[in-house]
Amino acid sequence: MRNNPVRLLFLESLLFICLLGIAFRLYGLSRGDQAAQAGVRQGQYHLHIQLSGGVIYDRHFTPLNQSEPVLYAVVNPTPAAVASIFAGIDDRTAVMTALQKRKPFLCRLNAPADSTQDLIVLNGTEKKAGVLPAQHLLGYIQNGKAAAGLEKAYAPWLENCSTSADVTFSVDANGTVLSGAESSCTVTGTAGGGIVTTLDARIQRIAEDALAKAAPYAGAAVVLECETGAIAACASTPVYDPDRLADALSQPDAPFLNRALSAYSVGSVFKLVTAANALEHGFTEKYLYDCTGDISFYGQRFRCHNLNGHGLLDMQGALIQSCNPYFISLSRLMSPASMHETAEKLGFGTAAEIANGLYSAAGYLPSEQELEIEAERANMSFGQGKLLATPLQIAAMTACIGNDGIYTPPYIIGGLTTDGSQLLADEPPVPVRVLSHQTAFQLRKMMTAVLEKSKKSKGKPSNVRAAGKTSTAQTGQFAPDGTEYCHAWMTGFFPVYLPQYAVTVFIENGGSGNETAAPLFREIIEQIAALPS
Repeated sequence: MRNNPVRLLFLESLLFICLLGIAFRLYGLSRGDQAAQAGVRQGQYHLHIQLSGGVIYDRHFTPLNQSEPVLYAVVNPTPAAVASIFAGIDDRTAVMTALQKRKPFLCRLNAPADSTQDLIVLNGTEKKAGVLPAQHLLGYIQNGKAAAGLEKAYAPWLENCSTSADVTFSVDANGTVLSGAESSCTVTGTAGGGIVTTLDARIQRIAEDALAKAAPYAGAAVVLECETGAIAACASTPVYDPDRLADALSQPDAPFLNRALSAYSVGSVFKLVTAANALEHGFTEKYLYDCTGDISFYGQRFRCHNLNGHGLLDMQGALIQSCNPYFISLSRLMSPASMHETAEKLGFGTAAEIANGLYSAAGYLPSEQELEIEAERANMSFGQGKLLATPLQIAAMTACIGNDGIYTPPYIIGGLTTDGSQLLADEPPVPVRVLSHQTAFQLRKMMTAVLEKSKKSKGKPSNVRAAGKTSTAQTGQFAPDGTEYCHAWMTGFFPVYLPQYAVTVFIENGGSGNETAAPLFREIIEQIAALPS
């Protein structure tokens, strides 16, 4: 049955009359004999109101943790004040409860109102409810204290950027505020201050939406600017709701874990590092190896995923086919010191400080001494063994290849702001050349061929040329049916000429990189490429 407009109008009018009745009644009670003493025994009634907190922005000054502006009203409960805001009150039940206390109260308005002595209208903002963009990076506030992420790392500055109002009403000897009595309002702080991240809210949304399609698998997606190392997106699933933290604690899939900054087995994407080391130390992409399906290395046998072998391969062919024996054969010809050094220069084995006090995991890079063991060296050549790395590290390595061999440590903070429009820029990390121009060029060419010359690739975007490499990383952990859990990876950059972004997708226990990670990689690139410039 539809609501009758006349009936609704009648009910609203009735409620209005009731509110006015309560206000008049309370007002009358306040005018007892003691009111005559107000002039000589006058005091003050004070309210302190938090109007806004420090804002966390994306690179375009889009607020990530604060909502749109809101209107607040401090009301001295006189009939005139209540009547003037009646139509614009969101929660009338709360207002009626406040009226019974006969004290000034704070309420939120959904329509503008004019300030008077008995009604002070204030502008503010409030924290967005529910899951925020880049929730794991932004962190949360618990019991009034910053407890995680950027909220915690920059708590002193964000608190300094908050705004508040101190409202004072004159009261009589009974502590009752008189109608039209003197009032004052002092606002402190400058609205809009906070921190400016390198995130692009549009790209962050693209990454999160794509990653959500991997459910029920957990995972991560990272987008870096190749030239600067700036993090444009950093997504992790599953994600927790900061307003329901207790619920997240009981979930078995660890929603508090930021998988983009956590270390995992990486598999074949690390072949790019082995190829880079070979090219840096005198080998060329024409180095040939005849894959027969397995390779023995000092008594240990390593199988190729193609049990029949790939036949004669050069380096480009080995990357396209993702042939393990090829890269094992390369590792026999390279020194442990050179393999360790190249990986270290590309960011492996080192925790990255992406913001003040906010670090990614270091992962694990076998030492030179460990790589003296032939089997360990063979395992690392194709990204297995003890090697562990984060999605952020893989993205940074990929960005280095896209940026002509110049490595820039990834970072998330662009600077501070005092007003939400002007950036007090921070000093960005210092870029360092770690690969020669020729090595980077050859790697880019081979990664492009991986996408464009492989008929089975599911990572090739339709609207821009890209380069990439997949992984299906063994974990050494098994399901009850005996099937080994494998992590799915894909990393790459686009466009092929003058690469702008590196994109890395990781799906925990997702199986085949080409089947699980590659479609998400493709979707992220296609949607970023379609964004208006």
